Amino acid sequence: MREAAQRLAGAGVEGAPRDVRLLLAHALGVEPVDVILRETDAIDPVTLEAFEQLIRRREQGEPVSRIRGWREFLGRRFVISPAVLDPRPETELLVTEGVKRLPPSGRVLDLGTGSGCILVSVLAERADASGVGVDLSGEAVAIARRNADALGVGQRASIVQRSFAEAQDGWFDLVLSNPPYIAATEVATLAKDVRDFDPVMALSPGEDALEAYRMILKGMPGWLKPAGWLGVEVGAGQAADVSGLMSAAGLEDVAVFDDLAGIPRAVFGRRG
Repeated sequence: MREAAQRLAGAGVEGAPRDVRLLLAHALGVEPVDVILRETDAIDPVTLEAFEQLIRRREQGEPVSRIRGWREFLGRRFVISPAVLDPRPETELLVTEGVKRLPPSGRVLDLGTGSGCILVSVLAERADASGVGVDLSGEAVAIARRNADALGVGQRASIVQRSFAEAQDGWFDLVLSNPPYIAATEVATLAKDVRDFDPVMALSPGEDALEAYRMILKGMPGWLKPAGWLGVEVGAGQAADVSGLMSAAGLEDVAVFDDLAGIPRAVFGRRG
């Protein structure tokens, strides 16, 4: 573990000892806390080789969540694949604020569902709710369905392959989205673990970083109920622009919420 941590630190990995512990636990098939309890135990050659392969992948910049194939989000384990965005803690804000605005027995729509972390988390928090998740990627749809079933909300979640621009199924009390919001020209400047491992389709809508928000607001009259709420995640510096787009589209009570780092991260508006 010491040698592996030195290698990762030499490769520029922050928090190398933590990552080593997580990857050794993955190789051993145990929880990370058990690694500490077993630190004097010998490791069999097969497990040691598996651990070596994991460390090599991390040295190349691959995130631990990608290596393990899952990410914890709001206390639940979500399977991920190269076809979906790696869920970030910042997105948990969208879920917690959204749940507050969902009426009893409400319906929620998740645009660009990816791993399904937003839709599935809302339904897991609210046993009375049901919802729909849409994504343009067929593989993402399959991952989201898998997560919905694994976390016990599959009967209340419909996951379909569809774009933002297409008509959605019925009316919704709450619409949430973490859309692509990075301009194409800025993708190359992103951190390696994002740039090289998250799907570009989930990161950037093209040259116009606000294009996805414009598409969502254009379709909004067709699926957001009167008095229903729309909530979106935004990139750093985009909250004012997105708030303006929401107000221009007729949404009321537009509000911005900061993430734990104090960055404006979520914007909500209510349809009159």
